[in-house]
Amino acid sequence: HGLQSRAITRGDPMRLITPKEPRTLRIATRHHHTINSRLAVLRYAQDYGFKGAARRFGLDRKTVRTWHRRWAASGPAGLVPRHPVKRRRRLSEETVRLIEQARRELHFGAMRTRFWLDRVHHIRVAAATIRRICRDLGYPPIRRTDPRRPRHPILFSKEHPGECVQVDVKEVKVAGQKYFQYTALDDCTRYRVLRLYPRKYHGTSLEFLATIRQVFPFPIRKVQVDNGTEFPLAFALAVQEAGIRLRHIKPRRPEQNGKVERSHRIDEEEFWSRSSFDGFASATQALRTWEHQYNHDRFSMALQGLTPAEKLATFLSPLHPSSPNTPCTHSGAAA
Repeated sequence: HGLQSRAITRGDPMRLITPKEPRTLRIATRHHHTINSRLAVLRYAQDYGFKGAARRFGLDRKTVRTWHRRWAASGPAGLVPRHPVKRRRRLSEETVRLIEQARRELHFGAMRTRFWLDRVHHIRVAAATIRRICRDLGYPPIRRTDPRRPRHPILFSKEHPGECVQVDVKEVKVAGQKYFQYTALDDCTRYRVLRLYPRKYHGTSLEFLATIRQVFPFPIRKVQVDNGTEFPLAFALAVQEAGIRLRHIKPRRPEQNGKVERSHRIDEEEFWSRSSFDGFASATQALRTWEHQYNHDRFSMALQGLTPAEKLATFLSPLHPSSPNTPCTHSGAAA
């Protein structure tokens, strides 16, 4: 093998190799640049010695001697890096265990795991490192559950809490019975109010409207709903009477209520699919606990790692003196 290498470099023994030579010597192309860099150091060492080359390129003299010895024995093949392809992890076993827990139990992707490690455990790990650890542990990448529509609406968020509250209803099953989760989500802060009802009709919608007006810590200026039968004329009149604007999204365009629709998917993935209840009462109590966890503990990627409560606090600070008890005086005209 060494004789074959010397034959290829006959003439100028320290010349740089061509792209075809690594393939002839069965050297991986990723090492081509490294070999040429080391040959350049050895050519400099021919004129100025090992000490001069080490000083010029910031290397140890032993390293330059080792490269020269390997080149003399095997030619360009001797300058191929000998470090292992997969190096030893620098992360602690505890960090690796937490990454596995986030992937296996919490079903977090790399970016959410990075936020979780930083905020909860005060450990900073790059997302690329987390992906590599998950791959080494045998976990496949998280894939999207639903195909995306070919055309996307323009994504934006309102500037202030209460400017737009998206309301929607999710059907759930508890102990074989059908119930309905009413959800109200503030477009700006992602702060939510969740309630479970045994029926879905205008009476329930009116009760939920009164609930969100009491629970949300800011005045509601607009409510946005779909065209379901649970939001009839009686609901529209009640909204307008409260001094709140009402907007119905376009038919067959659920993406216009995309934030609350996306939150329903989170509910399914992180709450309903992981829980079982023996009846309506226990499910109602657990849903209230999940509401608090979503608002105060679960950080949101859409809010750059903040929780909805933390986002809301930035508006309720002294810099934003609007009081949650201030009544809404906006005109009741429908939007």
